[in-house]
Amino acid sequence: MTTPATNRAVQLDGLRALAMLGICWDHWVPKAWNFALPYEVGLYFFLVLTGYFITGSLLRTRERQEVLGGGWRWRAWKDFQWRRGLRIVAPYYVALAVAFVFMAPKLWHNLHWYALYLTNIHIALIGEWPHGTSHFWSIAIQQQFYLFWPAVVWLAPRRFLAPAMILFVMVAPLSSYYEYLFMPPFIWPHKLSWAWFDFFGIGGLMALAVHRGFPLSSRLWKILMVAGCGAYAVFEFGPRIGLPPIRIGLFYSTILSVGLCGVIATASLGWRNMAGRFLETRFLQKVGLLSYGIYLYHNLAPIILGKTIPFLWWGPYADTPPQIMLRLACFAGLTWGMTMLSWRYIETPLNSLRARKT
Repeated sequence: MTTPATNRAVQLDGLRALAMLGICWDHWVPKAWNFALPYEVGLYFFLVLTGYFITGSLLRTRERQEVLGGGWRWRAWKDFQWRRGLRIVAPYYVALAVAFVFMAPKLWHNLHWYALYLTNIHIALIGEWPHGTSHFWSIAIQQQFYLFWPAVVWLAPRRFLAPAMILFVMVAPLSSYYEYLFMPPFIWPHKLSWAWFDFFGIGGLMALAVHRGFPLSSRLWKILMVAGCGAYAVFEFGPRIGLPPIRIGLFYSTILSVGLCGVIATASLGWRNMAGRFLETRFLQKVGLLSYGIYLYHNLAPIILGKTIPFLWWGPYADTPPQIMLRLACFAGLTWGMTMLSWRYIETPLNSLRARKT
C-alpha cells in the first residue's frame, strides 16, 4: 500500500523497521538471548531493497536521457553520486566522527579504511569484528555498489541488460566456491563486495522486470516469496531439527534474495490483513523512516555509554535480566536521540538541498 501524497510504500517502511529492530537486538543482547535466529536476514533485506530501488532509479534516468540524446552518462553519474552523497555519505561521516570522539577501539590506527569506505576489506583482512564500528562494513559494500552499478545499467545494450545482471549475480556464488584462492591475504574473503553481488543483482533484476512492464500484482511474486523464503528456512532450520543438510550452500543467499523480491513486491501493494495493519503502525513507520540513522548509531551507543556511565556493566547483578534490560533501554534511548538529532539537523536539510538540485 502506498500513501497518495508521497507514493511511498508504507508497508516497506514497516519491514525496514522490523529488519532494523532485529539487527539492534542481535547486536545489543547476550548471545543466549538471540535464540539462534538468523537476524542477518534483516541486512539481506536492506541489500535487496537497495538493488531494487537504485536500479529502478537508474533505469528511469537512462530512459529520460536517451530520449534527449547526447553524452549524458558522465554527467548523470556525477549527479547520481552527488545525490547519494547527500543522503548517505554526510550522515556516515558524522557517525564516524562520533565514533572517533568517543575513542572506538582500534579506530584511530585504521581510520583510513573507514574514511575511504573500505571497512569490509579491512575486516576481510583481519578476520574479526571491530567493536562498535563493525556495522560500517555493510555501508561500505553499498557505497562500492553505488560507484560501479550505474556503469552496468547505463552501458550495457538494452537487449543484453538482463544477461549482464545475471552474470553479475553469479559472481557471488562463484566467489564463494573459489574463496580459498583469496586466503591469504584475506581471512574472511566473504566480506568482500563481490560475495554480496547476488543480493544487489537480484534486486536489480526485479527492478528491470518491473520497468519493462511485469506487474507487481502478478501471483508469481507471491510464489517466489513462499518458495524462496521457505527454502531458506528449510536450509537454515532443517539441520537443527534433524533433517539432513542440503548441500547448495553457495546459493543460499541467491535463493533468499529471490524470496525477498517476492516480499518487496507484495509489501509494495500492501497486505490487507492484520500483518499489513501491524506494518502500518505509527511506531514502525517512524522507525522505518529513520532506519538509516538508527543503523549508523546503534553500535555506537554501547561505546558512548561505556565511556560515560560504565556502572551499567558493574556489580554482581550486571548480567541479570533486569540489568540487561536496563542497558537495552539505555542503548535504545541514546540511539533514538542521536538518530533524531541527525535527522533534524543533518539529513532533513541535506534532503531538502538534494530536492532543489534534482
